[in-house]
Amino acid sequence: MRATRSFCPTGFREMTGDSTSTLRFGKDALLALAWLAAFAVAMAYVEAAVVAYLRLLYYPDGFSIEGAASLQCVPRTVLAIEIGREAATIVMLAAVALLSAGKNWWERLAHFMWAFALWDIFYYIWLYVLLRWPSGPMTIDVLFLIPRPWIAPVFVPVVASLLMIGAALAILRRKCVFRAGGRRMRT
Repeated sequence: MRATRSFCPTGFREMTGDSTSTLRFGKDALLALAWLAAFAVAMAYVEAAVVAYLRLLYYPDGFSIEGAASLQCVPRTVLAIEIGREAATIVMLAAVALLSAGKNWWERLAHFMWAFALWDIFYYIWLYVLLRWPSGPMTIDVLFLIPRPWIAPVFVPVVASLLMIGAALAILRRKCVFRAGGRRMRT
């Protein structure tokens, strides 16, 4: 079978003529994902720095979460500000994905999942760098405050993020799989 060099909007290139072939990222797709990753990693640092300050202020003897009651030492006004910060973070991640190189809603959704997942994973990496916390994957954390506190071990958002990365890459790949005859598949 002869090799073809097809290009699709996300920048994947098909390496052989059959639709089951392995696709690899083109330059444009890699550049878009790299910039989204850079934003996500930087945003994760900002989030981790804010949380590091809050933990040093409100939990000077160390942070341990047993449940929502563990948040009672944080004033309600600060919790309200935190909820606003979390909402703003989601808006920023969504805005970057909507402004990305994605040509349609599926690609923009994939870019959002990519950025969100990397942000979430690197948030914990930066917390570890800044505070040497979490001590392990079973460490309990407050994952999110919207609409109410989500409390679970750290491995839960990390595993969910890894699945989102896989889903994002699958969506981007699927958008560029060509059927026999060179027509693009609809998803």
